[in-house]
Amino acid sequence: MASIMGRLAFATLAITLGAQAATVIRGTVQDTQGLPISGANIVLRHVLTGATATETTAQDGRFEFSATVRGAYRISATADNLRETSVTRTVSATEGEAEDITLILAPSGEHTRVTVYSGSRVEELIEESPVKVDVVTRQDMVSTGYERVSDILAEVPGVITRSGSTATVAAEQIQGIDSRQVLVLQDGLPIVGARGIKRGALNLNRQSAAPLERIEVVKGAASPLFGSDAIGGVINMITREPTRPFEGNATVSGGSLGMFDARMDVGTRWKKLSVFLDLEQHRMNSYTLFPNSPTTVGPDWRRNDVVLRSRYQLSERAAFTVLANGYHNREEGRNRGETGFTQGLSNDSTQNYAVIADLLPTNTTTLQLRAYSARYDENSTQTVIGRPDPPALANLNQRYKRLDGTISQQLGLRQFLQGGYEWTQDHYRGVNRLVGDNAGQQITANDVWLQDKIDVTRRIKLNIGGRVTSHSLFGTWAVPKAGLVVKLNDQWVVRASFGRGFRAPDLGQLYFRFANPATFYQVIGNPNLRPETSRSFSAGINYQSRRLRAGLNLYRNDVGSLIEAINVGRPNTPPQLRGILDTYGIPSSFDPLLNRLTFVYLNFNRIYTQGFELNGDVTLTRTLRLGGAYTYLNPVDAVTRLHLPQRHRHQGFVRTEYNNPRWGLLANLRGTFFSNFLLNPAQGTRAFGYAIWDAYASKRLTRNVEFYGSVDNLANSRDRKLNLPTPTFDRPDYGRMYRAGLRFRLTRDE
Repeated sequence: MASIMGRLAFATLAITLGAQAATVIRGTVQDTQGLPISGANIVLRHVLTGATATETTAQDGRFEFSATVRGAYRISATADNLRETSVTRTVSATEGEAEDITLILAPSGEHTRVTVYSGSRVEELIEESPVKVDVVTRQDMVSTGYERVSDILAEVPGVITRSGSTATVAAEQIQGIDSRQVLVLQDGLPIVGARGIKRGALNLNRQSAAPLERIEVVKGAASPLFGSDAIGGVINMITREPTRPFEGNATVSGGSLGMFDARMDVGTRWKKLSVFLDLEQHRMNSYTLFPNSPTTVGPDWRRNDVVLRSRYQLSERAAFTVLANGYHNREEGRNRGETGFTQGLSNDSTQNYAVIADLLPTNTTTLQLRAYSARYDENSTQTVIGRPDPPALANLNQRYKRLDGTISQQLGLRQFLQGGYEWTQDHYRGVNRLVGDNAGQQITANDVWLQDKIDVTRRIKLNIGGRVTSHSLFGTWAVPKAGLVVKLNDQWVVRASFGRGFRAPDLGQLYFRFANPATFYQVIGNPNLRPETSRSFSAGINYQSRRLRAGLNLYRNDVGSLIEAINVGRPNTPPQLRGILDTYGIPSSFDPLLNRLTFVYLNFNRIYTQGFELNGDVTLTRTLRLGGAYTYLNPVDAVTRLHLPQRHRHQGFVRTEYNNPRWGLLANLRGTFFSNFLLNPAQGTRAFGYAIWDAYASKRLTRNVEFYGSVDNLANSRDRKLNLPTPTFDRPDYGRMYRAGLRFRLTRDE
């Protein structure tokens, strides 16, 4: 019956897209021991159009589809008895031919063939991506017990998220390239958070992992595909899509520091409509690292999240998708400034909306049109405790708009051509934040990009392309890219890539004007800044079999005209203040204050980061798996030859996992390791290295109910400087933390 339904579903697609001689796509779903898996859910999706059909495997693990539209298909399988572990493959439908494939479902998704999007804006197998892409699957996220994207990315090789275990800001860093040069996306669209004002950091502590299907991390220059801010890489968070007529999940958990997390999601795929809705609530109490201190390190915070994704097949050649997500976050903490102890209260929120049209002008051509609007709003107060002064009020607002179109053309069986146009507008405003206060500042950009993917032979793939940007302040810039993938055999793949990057200074760097109300310093922007440029090289080799996966990746990233905020002194008289403004060509409209330590954004010469990454994992038995990774980083200021600050030379990760689907039991132990890092290269001051061990276990109580618990920072690692006679710290880790929760799940296949 399932096989018949699969044929009927794609018969509808055949009528929709034009009849051709059918290609039969059949196969078997097996576990790692070669045993068939019955009842696995199979989804076949046409890569160009997004049209899908579903069915379940028979008793012998077999499935079959009849595809009448030529092109590439993504086929994925999930199985309940393997805890929703999934595998994805890409197959080609050629007229009159047949495809017969075998999908292997392992206890974890790491040994399966994973499809990625972010490496080339086309769905492809991860081993065929021309650039280095790391993927965190949904199962990987679930098996940590983590709620936040920042915590999950801390276990990705070469990625740093300095969040500790708190609600403090989690800034992302890839291969030693800082967060200003790393683009963060959700479903391929930029996440807003006024990072131009927030020291360049988009706070990943605000991003929930619950609604995500996977996270893809692209390493190296991605500007030719994704635009200005992607010179160091891309983090793309991809929302889940329902594959059954009804899917429902709920989770409730709590733990140390009054942690409470509750979330619920529902999804449906019914006829031409699919809908996914996620609702969440999170909270945690404040804490301090100093005994009997009235100050807080981590604030008291409360957050509510919502995510909506809906797709409707409007007609035979048109489908529309609506995306909406947002959060409201409240934080309260206490700090010590130069005017005394201050009580701070902040409320911030985001709203993101997108409408996407997928059109099929011909059977080999697709057109995608997207309209996107995003906003960030923050309002805060700071009150000096014990003084009659009125509270200091501040607001910060960002409005981001985007229109873009992408056309894709399949040329024969060996060439895939893509191109697109993008228009973006970014607007910031805020009292005591930018020149112009609530009148704000605005920039626009128009981009055109092109990419050509060529299968030179069955085993050699070439990827070339580039982007031209016309910026409202910095004129026209062009950046190229090239990538090569050579599949030596079914196990060994070699790849190499090169890309240039361009990043325009953000609005904060250009027009920032901020005077801290509690501490006597100020930061002012510089409208004379030049854009940053980059060059990235990478080369790697990967091996994969059913039981073993291993890889080596070499990389180098050069960044020119790097922008940094530099201390230029404390002007105490009007002539001293005018001297600073004249030296750097800053207009008097920036109106900085006297008697404050002053920081100004300036361009500097080239830096580079280079090194290598090793990763591997092995399935020892049906239930036991080991994995690990090591990253070596050499980040250098090319002028002073000094090591760059806030970067670890050595980073490692190990994981051992026991998974017994028959007993419904999963347990793992994970460790992340970081070497010492420089705080001030000129003075040679360092922060201590550290290791964090985390443990997680879950037990399925019934088919639809699961209990889980975790211990984060098992060894209670905290900054060693807290033990000094005058305690201080460089990292805000609270220490050992506990969590326990219940997951509820309900699905219906018919």
